[in-house]
Amino acid sequence: MSSGFVSCGTTDAPIERDDEWLKAQQEIEANRRRKEAESRHEGGKTLYEVLQGNKAAKEEAFQESIKLRNQFRNLDEDEVEFLDSVLESTRKKEEEVKKETSEQLDLFRRQQEEKDRELLEGGEEVDGKAGSPTARESQSAWAVNARKRKRTKGER
Repeated sequence: MSSGFVSCGTTDAPIERDDEWLKAQQEIEANRRRKEAESRHEGGKTLYEVLQGNKAAKEEAFQESIKLRNQFRNLDEDEVEFLDSVLESTRKKEEEVKKETSEQLDLFRRQQEEKDRELLEGGEEVDGKAGSPTARESQSAWAVNARKRKRTKGER
């Protein structure tokens, strides 16, 4: 019985390769040659020289950024005095507004107290009208309604 297995060593026929396989090998070889040519194009620089060039470029960019940061200078005495005067004037304006507001608030409170005293001292007429109730009558009306209702046993 023959199994149909043929070992590699028994065949003396040359290996036939597909056209696609040959094309792929040629492309790989062409890419390898192109990369070698590019590396020679750099002037035959070693890896160390390339890294040193990159480091120098980074350092130069860093120095440029520092130069831009140091472009700003400190303020002169005249500029500081001007800014202080502007700050002081704004503080004065704020203080004046605050003072005026507190004065108006005090005036309003005094007027309220005077009106409350007038109502409590009780003139018969409020706002010049004869038919309006006095402050005491209105207070007693509120006092009557302020009683609490008792609970019965069933409301709990």
